[in-house]
Amino acid sequence: MSRETVNNDQINKFTLLMTYMIEFTAGSLWGWLYEEGLELIVNHAYSDRGLLHMPLIPIYGFGCLLLLLLYRGKEYSAPFIFISSAVLTTLLELIASYPLKKILGYLPWYYGAWPLNYEGRISLFSSLLFGLLAAVFMKLIHPQCRRLEKAPPAVVNTLGIVFLLAFLTDTAFTFARI
Repeated sequence: MSRETVNNDQINKFTLLMTYMIEFTAGSLWGWLYEEGLELIVNHAYSDRGLLHMPLIPIYGFGCLLLLLLYRGKEYSAPFIFISSAVLTTLLELIASYPLKKILGYLPWYYGAWPLNYEGRISLFSSLLFGLLAAVFMKLIHPQCRRLEKAPPAVVNTLGIVFLLAFLTDTAFTFARI
């Protein structure tokens, strides 16, 4: 294998990693929009959901990455994505709730007033909403992000690096204050 082939493979892998960073950001923003929309509908107020200063909620980004990895390379129907994602994202939310409560001293979400909840950490209604969000992400948002593969790698890499640095900076400032 020539040196040029190795370098091109590394560049392609880095560009793929940056597309995942872009999708992580899109998923985190998608989650923030969902939470703000839900807050406006339920409480008729803006509440600045999330921990970060930017309009991103990382658990949604991580959930989207998990789904992208699980569904990678295959085409699934929207109902399958809805059901399987509802289960997977609920498990992610339940598992994440324990260390988050320990680190932060509180849960960033609480479903105690929602019907069919478990310790206020998860609920059937939120699970169904997550399934719907995941299906919309996988069927509408993800294909748009994949269009970036046709963009020049320099554009994708720059965008991914900017999102990564912004996310890391915001995370560092946020947790430095906790």
